[in-house]
Amino acid sequence: MFTRKRIKTQERSVASIWQQLLEKELTTEGVKRVKEIYPGRLNSDSGPDFREAIIAVEGADLIKGDIEVHVRSSDWYNHGHHSNPEYNNVILHVVMWHNSSTATLRQDGKSVPVLCLSKALRHQAYLMPYRQLPCFEISKRVDKGTLGRLLNSAGEERFKQKARHFQAELQREEVNQVLWKGIMRALGYSKNTKPFEELADRVPLNFIENMKPRGSLFLKQACLLGIAGLLPSQRSQGESAQEETVEELERVWWLVGRGAKAMRESDWNLSRIYPNNSPVRRIVAQSYLLQRYCSEGLLGGMLQLVRETPVVTGSRWLEDALTVSGDGYWQDHFDFNLRSRTRASALLGRGKASEIMVNVVLPFVFSWGEICGEMELEQKAFKFYLNYPRLAENEITHHMARQLCLKDMAELTACHQQGMIQIFRNYCREGKCTQCPLVN
Repeated sequence: MFTRKRIKTQERSVASIWQQLLEKELTTEGVKRVKEIYPGRLNSDSGPDFREAIIAVEGADLIKGDIEVHVRSSDWYNHGHHSNPEYNNVILHVVMWHNSSTATLRQDGKSVPVLCLSKALRHQAYLMPYRQLPCFEISKRVDKGTLGRLLNSAGEERFKQKARHFQAELQREEVNQVLWKGIMRALGYSKNTKPFEELADRVPLNFIENMKPRGSLFLKQACLLGIAGLLPSQRSQGESAQEETVEELERVWWLVGRGAKAMRESDWNLSRIYPNNSPVRRIVAQSYLLQRYCSEGLLGGMLQLVRETPVVTGSRWLEDALTVSGDGYWQDHFDFNLRSRTRASALLGRGKASEIMVNVVLPFVFSWGEICGEMELEQKAFKFYLNYPRLAENEITHHMARQLCLKDMAELTACHQQGMIQIFRNYCREGKCTQCPLVN
């Protein structure tokens, strides 16, 4: 049994039982029958306990959404979920005891059916999670080489889907802007993807790369942070920090930003995120990348990087090209007025740099090479992807490793991991186990 650390001990049994009810038809408190098609993936962040689950509800089509588990149904209100929009995608409230006469209502006013396990199961014991999924313990039925090829094939499919997405964008926007938006989206993680994309639209790459003087890092930082609405004077504290670097940024923004329509602080998700993932730090990291490639431009720098880097030993070079350590003020600050007791980690570390390279730069360069007829560039980007070492685990790859009972992750490549994500998104969360390439 495994559950995220923030689930209280008493709730772990409820979460574990929910994971073991695949294809079981159960009756909710509203006397409707529901069947678990896919339990969802355990959420290690804020919000509902399980994400992207699928249930079949009597008299309705398949429903996809989140699952929240509690020991008692009254905990929904005790924990304040009824007033939290993060829970507006919950489709089922799974509890051990139903002790509330009040319906489970989301913040948007919709009612959520309650599944009371003490009634539905009558305390029947179920064994380990995922045991009824066709892919459970697949390594015992499929040799390592075959499983690797299947994951690799799914990873290649995911890469080419990304490339097709970039090709479609290249039909609508300038090439350098497509790359710019892709990198900016990646900097936002899941919680700030949209605001980062909006910032990229408000500050086009052509504009910021051609600002004069072109070599001014402060100018780039002030412009990006100012348009983002994240300078101290634009935020709830309402005044600048009394620090030289901050005062200089505010001064530059006052000179260049007059009349500009900035985003609002409320457009950003600034709470419940790791300090290193602060949008402010990521925006500052992007300014350093722009400064690094100010002579050839970000687009030219990325194309030249892929052209000149050797495939066999080049992943570290690609990583270095996007890693940003930062200096001065940003060596020990997570945000304005938020200083680390020790030196903060890199503005853009190797893990995130590799993730951007695999998910954005390489599929973008592949698609650009295909459009321009540069077959050598296209093939080289794809070879880099196939040979790229394993990335840091994320929630989905961790979930899939548990689901497939993969104990040895050391031999996996980034392509294998991308294959796991592709299978999760196209088959697991769609309830298409019978069509999954891993079991057919």
